[in-house]
Amino acid sequence: MSTPARLKGTLFVSGTRLLYVGPLVATRRHAHHAAQIVIAPGGLDIEDSVSGRIHVGGAVIPPHVPHGHGACAHAALLFLDGDERASRGLARDAEPRCEAWGRDALDVMVPRDPTPEMARALMASILSAVDLGPPPGPRHPAARRMCALLDGSGTDDVDLASLSREAGLSPRQMRHAFTRDVGLPMRAYLRWKRLRRAVAAVEAGASLSAAAASAGFADSAHLSRVFREQFGITPTQGLSSITWRTLD
Repeated sequence: MSTPARLKGTLFVSGTRLLYVGPLVATRRHAHHAAQIVIAPGGLDIEDSVSGRIHVGGAVIPPHVPHGHGACAHAALLFLDGDERASRGLARDAEPRCEAWGRDALDVMVPRDPTPEMARALMASILSAVDLGPPPGPRHPAARRMCALLDGSGTDDVDLASLSREAGLSPRQMRHAFTRDVGLPMRAYLRWKRLRRAVAAVEAGASLSAAAASAGFADSAHLSRVFREQFGITPTQGLSSITWRTLD
């Protein structure tokens, strides 16, 4: 049995943004709480959840939209966390058909071995080349506070009843406001934040088992299952052979 291909490029970390530069491996269809902008000079196959497929040199994939892509020799992937205003703007007008994601007109050069300075410039070039549209309106104050609590707690032990009372909402209204403004139910949002913490732990040198425990997963198998759901590949494929660089 052959060993699954692994990502072997460089992952640049900058706050809520991740920029990967290097060869891509094929992924299964997946969805995550992040907008994804891809630049593939040699072209890349991208598919949606209804069997649509396109071959493009660039694409903007909104958050929460199921998608998959093929392998290619060299590309740049920019992930914008779903809490970013730019990502929220893309989510507002999300289109599930891959035909709407193509951006072949994007004129962005992708360096082979980017330095941190080149990576910052590449991020800026990608964002300036993409029409992100007008920024979205502000989230409900209760949804903003709940995001902060879930991000900081790492557990399900958030007093929803107390927060709802402070916001003048019932727990049901609170959940509805959160899902409407964030794009995910609270439990799915917490799962995404746990995954981000696990990735940060691996970046810091932790094993997958240690990263899973520190982020609140039951074990490494639980982490692997969630990672595959969110990114379409295993943590070993996605994290074990890349080079990490921090831009902040």
